[in-house]
Amino acid sequence: MLATAGIIAFSILVVLGIVYFVFRSRVKSTADNEIYNNVYIETVNVSGMKKSDAKKAVEAKIKKYQEQSISLRIEEENVQVTLGELGFTIKDVDKLVEKALAYGKGGSIWSRYFEVKKLDKEKKVISAAYQIDSEKAKAVFEAKAQPLEKAATNATITRENGAFVITDEVQGKTIDAEASVKAIETYLNKKWNKKEASVDLVSVSDVPDVTREQLETIQDTLGTFTTYCGSGGGRVQNIESGTAHINGAVVMPGEEYSANAAMEPYTTENGFTEAGSYENGKVVQSMGGGICQVSTTLYNAVILAELEVTQRQPHSMLVDYVKPSMDAAIAGDYKDLKFKNNTETPIYIEGYISGGNLTFTIYGKETRNANRSIEFVSETLSTTPAGKKFVESGDSLGVMTKSGSGHTGKTARLWKVVYENGQEVSRDIFNNSTYSASPVTVNVGTASDNAEASALVKAAIATQDEGQINNAIAEAKAKIEEAAQKAEEEAQNTQNATPPEAPTE
Repeated sequence: MLATAGIIAFSILVVLGIVYFVFRSRVKSTADNEIYNNVYIETVNVSGMKKSDAKKAVEAKIKKYQEQSISLRIEEENVQVTLGELGFTIKDVDKLVEKALAYGKGGSIWSRYFEVKKLDKEKKVISAAYQIDSEKAKAVFEAKAQPLEKAATNATITRENGAFVITDEVQGKTIDAEASVKAIETYLNKKWNKKEASVDLVSVSDVPDVTREQLETIQDTLGTFTTYCGSGGGRVQNIESGTAHINGAVVMPGEEYSANAAMEPYTTENGFTEAGSYENGKVVQSMGGGICQVSTTLYNAVILAELEVTQRQPHSMLVDYVKPSMDAAIAGDYKDLKFKNNTETPIYIEGYISGGNLTFTIYGKETRNANRSIEFVSETLSTTPAGKKFVESGDSLGVMTKSGSGHTGKTARLWKVVYENGQEVSRDIFNNSTYSASPVTVNVGTASDNAEASALVKAAIATQDEGQINNAIAEAKAKIEEAAQKAEEEAQNTQNATPPEAPTE
């Protein structure tokens, strides 16, 4: 009995040994550094390959895929790009190769045998994940996919024949770059047949900034002001051009508007020419001379509309088209008229010239009480006479000529006065202004053959005292006359002292 049991046990061990040997031989049919036959990484057959060769095979497949085109769509529009342009690749190639190499080489001899045996009937596919480069894809969207986008179009408003004409806004669409990258990767990993490729990009609505509903609130006159500018000449041309650049402007709630930015550059191409303007206390010819009347007229319409003025400077000298402290100068990048729409609805600026008059009107939605009104009152605080500036000239001694008209200097203040039911309820300082005096230039002739007389007048001019100059001129003329008389007397005496010639026979 014991002998029989021993024989059975021995037989089992022999069978197990044979089976183990067969299994081991099967799983050892491929070297440890090679991949078993019928193993694929995605569509790439890596059978019998070492790691380096398998990686090269996968990378070669990636390059093939990168050459394929893909259609990017938004609705009916599409553009063609290559997968390579999108930065296409297979994710974690090294890990995939390691996984392929490890197949059939891990676990017990039994599990390894059955894994390897399974390869006789079906291939083992190591699944891969496809990905694109987010930054490269975004660059492609910006460079090539713009035809798929549609910018929003704002509603517009114009004033024609005394009435407002409004066009509707149009919604646009733009590419959502982040979401579109995810959409492409999802498509490649779940729907792509490795041949043709077409994917819908994700778009978002581009909402217009200005709508018809907003513009339809523009119905009321909030402030209007007129100044006289005349007609003809370079100055009026500049006023017309500046007005045209501002006319029709829409300023949205909270938006700041710059008159200078709207009108510049002050070039011939932009409609401007040379005309008189203030510079360093003098009137000089400059491009755009006269545009300050545009900003000044607009300023007064703005303050009557009670919009928030964020920048305003007076001229260096007084102007004649508004009262002191009611002007707003434009100069370089340091003087500008800026204001903010502090209402809750858009405003519309209308500017035009008619009959030599420049008018600006601010339209919007009136929310102020009907029984309330305002006015702005100019007050002169001090006055400085223009004075005279005496300069030497090459004219005959004592001859005086004037150049320039000179300007009176002033300090002034603007008051904002509020009325309710016709009764004044408040009076507040709105701004303060200082205007420099500019003297009349008086050219004083100093030319004379009498050096002493000429020097006398020049010395008096240096004092800039008109009385001394007049006295010096009188004294110099007297010296010249005295010298002339003396010369005449000396000539006469010389003639009298000459003896008569002897008579000849």
